[in-house]
Amino acid sequence: MKDLLLRTFRPFATVGLGPTLARIPTDLVGVAGFVAVATLLLAVVDVASPVVRAIVGFPLLFLAPGYAMVSVLFPRESPIEATDSTPLIGQTRDVTDVERAALAFGLSVALLPLLGLVIAALSWGFTTSTVVATVGGFVLVGVAIAAVRRARIPLQDRYRFQLGRLLGAVRAAIFGSGSAAHTAVNVVLVVSLLLALTSVGYALVSPQQGEQYTSLQLLTEDESGDLVAGTPSTVEPGDSIAFTTGIENQEGHEQEYTVVVQEQWLEDGDVFERTELQRTEHSVSAGETLTVDRDVTPTAESGTVRIAVLLYDDAVPETPTTDNAYRDGYFWIEIGEDLEDV
Repeated sequence: MKDLLLRTFRPFATVGLGPTLARIPTDLVGVAGFVAVATLLLAVVDVASPVVRAIVGFPLLFLAPGYAMVSVLFPRESPIEATDSTPLIGQTRDVTDVERAALAFGLSVALLPLLGLVIAALSWGFTTSTVVATVGGFVLVGVAIAAVRRARIPLQDRYRFQLGRLLGAVRAAIFGSGSAAHTAVNVVLVVSLLLALTSVGYALVSPQQGEQYTSLQLLTEDESGDLVAGTPSTVEPGDSIAFTTGIENQEGHEQEYTVVVQEQWLEDGDVFERTELQRTEHSVSAGETLTVDRDVTPTAESGTVRIAVLLYDDAVPETPTTDNAYRDGYFWIEIGEDLEDV
């Protein structure tokens, strides 16, 4: 009985392990996992390290899209036999690991402009998040289609990625010429190509800092109710002046602003008296324009005064002036009885 138990016992953990692993497309799982990590680092975490961005950006842009497409087109280890029926998209020739790597790079270079056209056509803007999301989405869709195509092929005919086989083929292609001079030239070309493409990959996935600015506009409503550039020019004593300020935030991040409206008296071009009429604080998101309707009442009973609008992106000084404001604008207003607005 003891001998019978020893002969029939098998470790249950090893049963079926080989076939299970063989069915898993490890290369496709690896590509999908890499895309997920790259998207997290470049678009979500937004790592600032140039080295990390270059290391992650190069394969994401110049290998992953093409490899997904190659996997869709060539799911088999060997081509379909001539006697077999060929589907609409059938693999009619075998593709070596080196050829797959070369096609992955070449197709990636060809696909990037097409993905760029998609971004431009949809007016998404060429930001880091947009580029990474577009490329990543394309790769994941391609990986899913490739996995389905492989699953429909008999197990013994499916392409199986073997890292050792690929490295051996690459080594033979670079160092297998038999000539020291040819080998040196191959090494220099490969290193130069990697450096150049890594630089391009870093440039594409790095945040592009365009012109950063804030603009301040003084607006008023026309007869149709639309906001146009302009302000009132006359007001009767004690009446309020209605106008609108527009704050456009192109600083690249959400910004806090303070608006100070002053009534200023000038003599020979110099302000000799100023009265603060209004002070408000605003938060404006990046890329947004905030319009605020304002009503201020001058304290003067007659004469011509200057209404200055001072914009600050930091703490407001004790004495706000046009010289210490981040942005400023003004208009002249004539105060008096029975004046016509021009």
